Amino acid sequence: MRILKVIGLIFMAISSMLGGAAVRLVEVWNDPNPLPLPKSQKAESANPRTKLSSGDTELAVSEKSSENESGNTRGTVNVLVVGLDNVEGGSRTDAIALAIFDADNKGLRIASIPRDSRVYIPGRSWDKINHAYVYGGIKLLRETLVNLTGMPIDYFVKINYNSFPRIVDAIGGVDIYVEKRLHYNDYSGKLFINIQKGQQHMDGKTALGYVRFRHDPLGDIGRVQRQQKFIDIVMNKLKSPAIITKIPALVNELFDAVDTDLAPLEALKLLQFANSLPRDRIKMFMAPGRTGSNKGISYWILDNNAFSLQLAAKLPPADFSLIEDTNEVNLRELKESSGGNAGFDSERLAELRDQIMSIRILNGDGEKGIGKRAAQIFQRIGIEVPYTGNARHYDYKASSIIYPPNADDSVKQGAMALAELCGITNERLIQPDSRATSLTLIIGHDKEALFSRLEPLNS
Repeated sequence: MRILKVIGLIFMAISSMLGGAAVRLVEVWNDPNPLPLPKSQKAESANPRTKLSSGDTELAVSEKSSENESGNTRGTVNVLVVGLDNVEGGSRTDAIALAIFDADNKGLRIASIPRDSRVYIPGRSWDKINHAYVYGGIKLLRETLVNLTGMPIDYFVKINYNSFPRIVDAIGGVDIYVEKRLHYNDYSGKLFINIQKGQQHMDGKTALGYVRFRHDPLGDIGRVQRQQKFIDIVMNKLKSPAIITKIPALVNELFDAVDTDLAPLEALKLLQFANSLPRDRIKMFMAPGRTGSNKGISYWILDNNAFSLQLAAKLPPADFSLIEDTNEVNLRELKESSGGNAGFDSERLAELRDQIMSIRILNGDGEKGIGKRAAQIFQRIGIEVPYTGNARHYDYKASSIIYPPNADDSVKQGAMALAELCGITNERLIQPDSRATSLTLIIGHDKEALFSRLEPLNS
């Protein structure tokens, strides 16, 4: 009987939209004051939940309100999101992310975890994190993430790649600038990707190829970057009132594509919360680390200390940056002699790239597009850039490098390698900073000298 009620409510909601209530739904969807987030399952452990089967998926419906006695909810809700690829009759996690909904700080952070990350899987051993799902499904993957991060995983969402194209088509496709041609054929896996460089309007099939492509020098790291870029574009598109007419079709596709233990109302609260946030309150990053191998098997070796700092870091207030004023650390301008072509041979460039691995970039100059331009340069060199943003102000005369004060020697070595690559010779411009969560480059007014030094390295 409960199934009939849920189905009835769904059809009533869709019918009401089609019957003229779409304007009201737009108002709710775009309301800057989000609904209260659901409490964690841990907080509701005494609350029985009824499982409703629908095909191969289950829908969990809470028997109680998610609000506590004071009307408020738990400040942070963590959701495990996985993308599933069907292979040889089974499923594997092709994408893994942890979405952190922070109601108190009015922000959303999404941490992508490369599927080749070497982690300890409870009850098994050290292995790639995507094997956890193969061994024990979402339960074991969840336990593995809790063990890795020390954070509770309140809910999970599984997305079936087979239905992914229809979801994208339901919102009218996406517009993405493709940095380079993506081409790959896998006849055994029936995966064929051929996406040209440049601005593209992607339908669902093309978008699936875009988020799955990993056959370039960056491998899974490049794929994570593209997935995060795709998420950012989709979330921005969902803010448009024009999307409201597409919701009925989107609901149908989501029922086929998504398996979750979120109740419908809980899911609505999370989606509406995310949609109410301005873009600068949604941050995406990748679990930092480096490539490595063990017993002949390649892995992404996580920097657990840096990852823990990233997960613990709160988004700053809207008018605040992660970086202190350069004057407070007494930075001085770069010598003009530091500009010009670095003239690195391929062997030295490879050494520096391996030491740096990953950096954050902050715009301390103020010119629009500086962060994106710098990120493209470093990514072409082979250095991963999981985050770009703005510094506290736009009066950094000299580009500088900061890193966490408690960073290990590998991060400090990475800072020195980055300084050599950028031509930063003044030691006062290479400093530990308590607000840095990882190795960070702040681009200053000497940007053109910096770019003229680095751009030839792309050729």
